Amino acid sequence: MHFQHDVVLRLKRALYGAKGEPYRINGYALRYLPGTRPVRTRYANSKSSVARYDALQVLWMTTHLKEGDIALDIGAYQGAYTLLMAAQCGQTGKVVAFEPDPYAHAVLVKNLSLNPLIRRPVVEDCACSDKIGYGTLFSLGGNSQSSLARSAVEFSSALRSEEIQITTVTIDSYLSQHRLSSPRCIKIDAEGAEIRILKGATQILASNSDVLCELHPYAWSEFGNTLSDLKQVAAASRRRIRYLGQDCEIGDQVEYGTVQLERYF
Repeated sequence: MHFQHDVVLRLKRALYGAKGEPYRINGYALRYLPGTRPVRTRYANSKSSVARYDALQVLWMTTHLKEGDIALDIGAYQGAYTLLMAAQCGQTGKVVAFEPDPYAHAVLVKNLSLNPLIRRPVVEDCACSDKIGYGTLFSLGGNSQSSLARSAVEFSSALRSEEIQITTVTIDSYLSQHRLSSPRCIKIDAEGAEIRILKGATQILASNSDVLCELHPYAWSEFGNTLSDLKQVAAASRRRIRYLGQDCEIGDQVEYGTVQLERYF
């Protein structure tokens, strides 16, 4: 499978060149560097949890974001969702993307440059957390697992990550400093730091903002977090936690997947 993927990627690079691979969805024609586009929506029923949740997020964004909305992409990586958000929010909307990994950040900027007709998102190189300050990002050359937790990156003794010093902000402080109103949507994919990020977003959680959050429970222990912490954060802001594509709330067991923190009144 890995060999086949490499062959397809080389063919795409030869075919699309500097123009980028086209990705058409919801009336938009976006372009991405080969290997960085969002997953196709037909994978919404895939047996692969990664492909399924990625496709469900794409579908959610295309049906919930509209012209004039504000959206935050926290853990933007190479910009797969950033561009989709920007297209949906239109010329009168605003998208802010947070990506502290310098390798992924560079690819993100290149993807934005391939789409000059889309209102350019603001790209920040800081990480979101529960406090303003500094931190260490562990990176394997900008792959999708870059994290503030070493355990989320070094899955085996053979892996040695690069340690990158970064700044951290809270969502609440960032929005206040830049005088931004409550966003329509916040997407969080932070490889284990998601609970800390939510703890730094109490004002936003108390608003009507929609929150999509990818859960990485295998890394929570290094952050000192548990499922109980996640449930407490949600309950304090009168929100329920539900996996995308499922009707019931999260139970006493947690696994990888994307959840929506839904407001209830």
